[in-house]
Amino acid sequence: MTDHNTPGDIKHRSAERYHVRWKIALVFDEAEHRPTYHGKTYDLSLVGTGMHTDTNIFTSSPVVVLLAPPPLHKGHRQKIIEIRARQVYAVYSGDSSCFRLGLEFVYFKGDGLQELKKRLEHHHPGVSRVITP
Repeated sequence: MTDHNTPGDIKHRSAERYHVRWKIALVFDEAEHRPTYHGKTYDLSLVGTGMHTDTNIFTSSPVVVLLAPPPLHKGHRQKIIEIRARQVYAVYSGDSSCFRLGLEFVYFKGDGLQELKKRLEHHHPGVSRVITP
């Protein structure tokens, strides 16, 4: 699904990634009869994110991601960014003692994409790891 409110012009692997630990919630369609799961981001870009959670979750159905970056200034209200996403993987991370979920962003509600861009301007992209033989 591509429309004016998605980051389709950014390639998934070439998108700058930010190592921020923001609160995140994964909300399933009512038909799935599943609770909302909460966790933290660990690798965030304009096209997707990784999520750490205590529960092994996987779905092939679209989900809603509620991303909660902390307010930029003390006393300011926290703005929730709502994003339609699809899950691409779920693996156990022994290093972190939790499950790691990969989510690809499909559609941002309202000005969500612009808000995410604005918020990430306050962070430095993470350093890519180079694996040598």
